[in-house]
Amino acid sequence: MESPEDESGGMKSWRPLPQDFVVVFLSIVFAGFSFAFPDTGLSPFASLARGTFMGLLFLAIAILALLLPFLKPEAPALFRFFRTFYPQLLLPLFFEESIILSAEVMRGLAFDGLIARIDKTLFGFQPSRRFHESLAGIPAINELMFGAYFLYYVLFAVTPWIPWLLGRRETAEREIFVYVSMMTIIFIWYLFFRVEGPKYWFNDLRSVGYGEFSGGIFVDFFQNVFRNTRLDGAAFPSTHVAFSLLMTIFAFRQSRRFLWLYVPAFILIACATVYIYAHYFTDILGGMAVTLLLEPFLWRLYPRLARRLGGGMANHLSASGDATRGGGP
Repeated sequence: MESPEDESGGMKSWRPLPQDFVVVFLSIVFAGFSFAFPDTGLSPFASLARGTFMGLLFLAIAILALLLPFLKPEAPALFRFFRTFYPQLLLPLFFEESIILSAEVMRGLAFDGLIARIDKTLFGFQPSRRFHESLAGIPAINELMFGAYFLYYVLFAVTPWIPWLLGRRETAEREIFVYVSMMTIIFIWYLFFRVEGPKYWFNDLRSVGYGEFSGGIFVDFFQNVFRNTRLDGAAFPSTHVAFSLLMTIFAFRQSRRFLWLYVPAFILIACATVYIYAHYFTDILGGMAVTLLLEPFLWRLYPRLARRLGGGMANHLSASGDATRGGGP
């Protein structure tokens, strides 16, 4: 027999996940900065400053994150899939806006001089220059490096889906919490520690762009993307490195058999970020350090937070008879 609270659809019908509150926090922070710096470019509405529009958009995302917990555990699988993985869709938006806002917050100041000096001290030269200069004349190498840069997006998208598709829904929820928590920390960091990256900091690299590279579909694709995309201000730490290492750890937790794929992929992605002079070598070290420091803490934190909230979607599915397996610690 259902309790009156269940029949009336009270608070028991609201099943938040820890990552929902992280999304709300990040959205409110970015909304505040957007309202504080309204003149950040062209707005889709002539009567509304772009920063004001983005602030309202971020508040709408926060509201969405608070409404999604009302989704019933027995909802169709596609809705439950979106409810679990919606934070992944937010990365491009918050990443781009962190770059735009950092230019306003830091008033154009960047720490590239410091990061470039660290690279020069470590190697005696700039790896972001020397690496591509020695191999850029080989189209196959160019295609491999740009292809590895693209592979990051595939691994980032697909890796947390694996446990969900295998029925380990709680593990998938846990991985998304770790991911969105790291995203929050890194993107807020970008607002106050602006590093443009070699291709924007060094005048000769900025002027040539990627026109000197020849290759195949991946080279052509990124030549077009980088020609029309602003990426100056979010270089340290490298999210490509931080999140590809995070996905490698997630894959290892699933099965050691995945390592034969993920470890070479991680190495290639890390090399690619320097080869296409999107990052300094120090950015790679920073990305690895962030993941190795934060992932163990956040992984252990999730079960405590989930218990306080009454368990994730997976636990409610199990209680309602849907066969799911919770991931191990």
